Amino acid sequence: MPEDTKYIPFSSYPFVSRDIAVFVPESVSVDEVLKTIVDNAGDLCIKQYLFDEYHKDGKVSYAYRLIFQSFEKTLTDEEVNMVMDKVTEVVVGNGWEVR
Repeated sequence: MPEDTKYIPFSSYPFVSRDIAVFVPESVSVDEVLKTIVDNAGDLCIKQYLFDEYHKDGKVSYAYRLIFQSFEKTLTDEEVNMVMDKVTEVVVGNGWEVR
């Protein structure tokens, strides 16, 4: 086994997934949208990935799946919804549209 191999424990608590699609001008990069989401989703967002991209009329819709999980407890819908509300608020504040 290589020396740089590192064991990372997994949580025994279930994960919660949420999807968000953000409609932005084509000049906005997929990485910029993802960074905005990650910067505002908090530490409970343990994984995120792009699963769809749609271009129309000079704009593009990037759809991401966000995975939330705690090492300490089972997350409630209310907790995850509060995080998603914050992410949505920031996205809209940037002049982008949540679809």
